[in-house]
Amino acid sequence: MKKKTTGNGRGLDLAPPPPRTRGITKPAEYVGSFMVEELELQQHAGQLEDQLQALKDCPRRRSVVLRFSLQGLKVYGADGETLLMAHALRRILYSTCLHAECQFAFVARNPHSPPSALFCHLFVGPPGETHVLHLLLCRSFQICYLQAHPELQAAEPDPPVLLREPLNPEEVSRTVNALLSLRRLPALGPLGAGERRAEAEGRAVGWRPGNPYCSPVLVRKKAIRSKVLRSGAYRDCGAESTLQQREGAPSGGESRGMRGLVLFPDTEAALAESVWAFAGIARADGIALLHRDVLGAFLLRPEPGGTPRWCLWVRVPCGVVPYCVLRTLQGRFCVEHSHAEFRSLPALLAHYSAVPGSCFCRLSAGRRNPGYERDEDGAALLQHERG
Repeated sequence: MKKKTTGNGRGLDLAPPPPRTRGITKPAEYVGSFMVEELELQQHAGQLEDQLQALKDCPRRRSVVLRFSLQGLKVYGADGETLLMAHALRRILYSTCLHAECQFAFVARNPHSPPSALFCHLFVGPPGETHVLHLLLCRSFQICYLQAHPELQAAEPDPPVLLREPLNPEEVSRTVNALLSLRRLPALGPLGAGERRAEAEGRAVGWRPGNPYCSPVLVRKKAIRSKVLRSGAYRDCGAESTLQQREGAPSGGESRGMRGLVLFPDTEAALAESVWAFAGIARADGIALLHRDVLGAFLLRPEPGGTPRWCLWVRVPCGVVPYCVLRTLQGRFCVEHSHAEFRSLPALLAHYSAVPGSCFCRLSAGRRNPGYERDEDGAALLQHERG
């Protein structure tokens, strides 16, 4: 059979174009990184919060730009172009934020590292903005998991959770920044012996959680100083360099069912609602994933029917316990059998996140990535590095 040719004499390229990279950029300040144990994180996530609180007054910071996408999380310099570090989404285990300390942190592993060798990367920002960073990463977890498991997608979406106010009306902008795609980065060679030795020496520097002015181990310190890509990074081969530009075209890798989902809603309230409800996943599957999450993680969804009722599932030491949330005739919200009433669902969640309630343990902002991979898959890794 004669091969079809185009006007320039070249054969037709039947391969589909690579999907366009979608993402959102947000400014922040990088504080540093320190090692954590996987077992301790899963069983005692509160210990990680204690470590973060001990670093709330750490003076060592660097202005950076964070870029969130379904491929992973990249950290750029203040210019938005110099790549400092990058983490594939499948290597990020956990995300959390502390509102009072304006901290956002995530826990990830480096490629080819043992599952027990994890690093917590800490960032700070203006009041309210760090919570948006956390929500963006959590929503990336959820959408990526749904793409890998389309059979778990709900047949029909749940009605909105009904948010009456932004999470922080005084500090938080209601508009999430426009989407961004960044330029392709050249491949970098393996690290030399001198760089490996310097990296090992940097990791050996200790820090004391009891000293609030002591910086954590800066495992990316040399990378930031020399502007080179270190271990734990991945290359994104389908991106372009346009700041604050929205890409409206859907990704080529999305299935028909996934196209009905909003990846990153335009307002913080809608983004929080999507994360709390695990929007897009069937209810039973969302509860099953909650069993694998950290203590205090929760799932909030409206009950079917016309009655203004919601079900709040909370991960507790004995499993997952459901609680009914009601809306009173006066328009206020409360947990069933509780006398405490709140003007909105975000206010109710904020109250039970601050102190343990009378009916369940303290709610946690932390979320585990359901698509986290503890071990490397050689074939998948090779395909990923090739782009």
